[in-house]
Order: sequence, then C-alpha cells, then structure tokens
Amino acid sequence: MTDARVAQSARTRLARGQVPTRLARGTRRRRGSGGVTQVRDGVWRVDVEITPDPVTGKRRRISRQVRGDRSEAEFALAKLRVADHEQRLPRPGTKARTVAAALDDYIADLEAGVVELAPKTVVTTRSARNTICSTMLPDGRDFGSIRLSNLGWQEIEALYRVLRQSKSAAWTRRLATALTRALDRARKHGLIEHNPARDATRPKLIRTKPISPTKNDVAALVARVAETDGEIADATLVLACTGVRLGELLGLQWTDVDLEAQVIHVAWAITDGGPGVGILRKATKRSDWRDVPLTAAAVAAFARQQQRCVTTFEISTLPTFYVFPNRTNPAAPSRPDTFGDRFARARGSSPITFLQLRHFTATTMLDAGEDYRTVADLLGNSETTLKLHYDGRTNVDKRRAIAALDW
Repeated sequence: MTDARVAQSARTRLARGQVPTRLARGTRRRRGSGGVTQVRDGVWRVDVEITPDPVTGKRRRISRQVRGDRSEAEFALAKLRVADHEQRLPRPGTKARTVAAALDDYIADLEAGVVELAPKTVVTTRSARNTICSTMLPDGRDFGSIRLSNLGWQEIEALYRVLRQSKSAAWTRRLATALTRALDRARKHGLIEHNPARDATRPKLIRTKPISPTKNDVAALVARVAETDGEIADATLVLACTGVRLGELLGLQWTDVDLEAQVIHVAWAITDGGPGVGILRKATKRSDWRDVPLTAAAVAAFARQQQRCVTTFEISTLPTFYVFPNRTNPAAPSRPDTFGDRFARARGSSPITFLQLRHFTATTMLDAGEDYRTVADLLGNSETTLKLHYDGRTNVDKRRAIAALDW
C-alpha cells in the first residue's frame, strides 16, 4: 500500500472515530491528533501532537503509559486532548516526574515570583520540601522518590501517619498545605490529572483556648520590662493597647503614626525572608490596611519613643524613619528575632509572650461587649478566624443568652 493510501486510510478511520495506532511515515500530524500503541499486554502508550515549541518551532508530542484495555487507553487519549485544549499540559522545560521534582518546580515558581506567597511562607515551604521528601513510608520508599503517576491518597495519608509520630499536628498540616499546593501546580502543568492530596485526610488539629493575661498582669509586665529596657517596655505597651502583630509594629514608620489624631495606619510588616532575602518590609498578613485608634497610654509611649530616637541618633525623626528602628540606623527596621530576644531578657520570669498580648487585646474587647466584626477589623483578622481563636472570658452575648434560662 502506498503512503498516500495509508494516509487516506488513517484519515478515514479518524473520521469514523477509530484511533489509529500510527500514521504513515512522513505524514504531518495536526495539533490534537494522536494515537494508541500497545506496548505489551495490558500496557498502552498514548500520545498527542501539541503546539510546536515557541522558540525552535520543533514539533512536540506528549505521551503517557496507560494500564488496562484499549478502551481505557482511548479514554486517556481523549483526556490528553482536553488537557491540551485547556493548556494544562507540561510547560516547556518541565520534566518533573517525582514528588520531589514537583516540589522543586513549585519552589522555583515561588522564588521566581510566578506564584506569590509571603517570604516567610516560602521559607516554610523549603523546609517542608526537605521534610516531605526525606520521609520514609512504612513500605520502605522515600516519599520524594515516588513517581507522580503512582501517587495516590493512600501514600499521602501514610506520609501523614509517619510524620505524626515525630511532628505536631500543626506542623504536619503545614506540610500538607505545601504538598497540596505543589501538586495543584503539577496538575495545572498536566503532570498529573488530579491532585490526590485533595482526597487525603489531614490530621485533626485540636484547638486550645488561648492564654490571655489580665490587665493587672500586663501592667506588671510593662513595669518590670521598663526597669531594664524602656524601648521594649513602650513597644509592649503599644502591642497591648492596639493588638498589632510584632511584625506590624516593627513595620511602622513615623509617617504611619499620627499622634495628634491619635491613630496609627497599619499596612506593612517586617519579616525575615531567609537566606538570600533577609529582612524586608512587606504588606500585612492579609495584604490589607487598617487604621487603629490609640489610647492615651499608647500615645504617651509613641511620644517617648520619638524622643528616644532623637536622643539616640541625634537627628530629627523623618517620616521614613522606623518607629522602632535598628539600633544603628533609624532608616532600617529591627529584626523581629532580635526584638523578641530583648523582650525575653527584659521580662525575666514573666510567662507573657508577644502573642499573648494580642490575646489580651482581643479578649478584653470581647469581654467589654464589643462585637466580633469590630474587634476583627481592629486586629486585622477575618471575623471567622477571630471566632475560632477567641471567645472572651466573660462573653457578654453568651451570658445574656444563658441568663434567659434562669429562674
């Protein structure tokens, strides 16, 4: 049979819905054309012609191996065509075939800015990648070496069970989030057809009631810290009176502080981006801004800090100077870990942490009968998140509801 007749026969079979195993040599395949080839009993190779390489113009094909009968192979071929149409097939240069490779590709996208996450979350993701890939499953396999085509929810749940033997539920859930995001990225690139991490059950996280100090506890803490470090004492007072996060406090510049109007503008935070990035100023956790009114005590603390900066650096404070700056440069922020170390030394035996000061702010306002929406807006949280974490020592609405049962 001549090549022309073979080509005509192939086109006829395509028109009838029959998938040819191959086209005649020299016949140019159109985008979306494909074939099914039997490799051995129960194993088939399906391939689809996709758009040429945008740089070299060379033809490109995507192939998959399928186990089963011919109908399953043809179904896989149809799904490849749909994936090509939806532009979910692997991008040029992507050769990830294992879990480790998929995580590496995801981290590369994070570092290139293709996927946007907070710098600290990128650091966490790198650490999660190392932990996930080095974990050995009960059957002796390193999780990172598992091929994506063989990865199922069973292997992922086995990973979680192994991790829970040495890691906390909270850290395991963070690892699960990193893995899920990486596999979602792999699915978008056509490396897997669905994300098995979506079907896997994560470890349950048992939430405990946050520790919230009383007003007397906080007052005693501020007085104690002031004995050795006046700057940290004023920072502690501001944190307790506003509920801002430590990174948000360190991200404040004098242009964000209006002592006359008694309000601060919270839109930035200081974070450590890890090796190669270092300390930087970024948008707040929810990438949103909020204005927080100040108490008289907080206004006095800011005024003292302003005078402290003028005395220390022998220069008037400029709008772009940080409120709680680096000790050697008012235009540079303090490191959160260094600031925390100073607080730990100054507080002595007091168990109160920066996070517990935020708990104090939220709980005290809720105890006073303020609604969740208002408190959430002041803290920069969603209302749902606030209800998950805080409930108030003497929640007014609950007590009013229970009072109706009294007789």
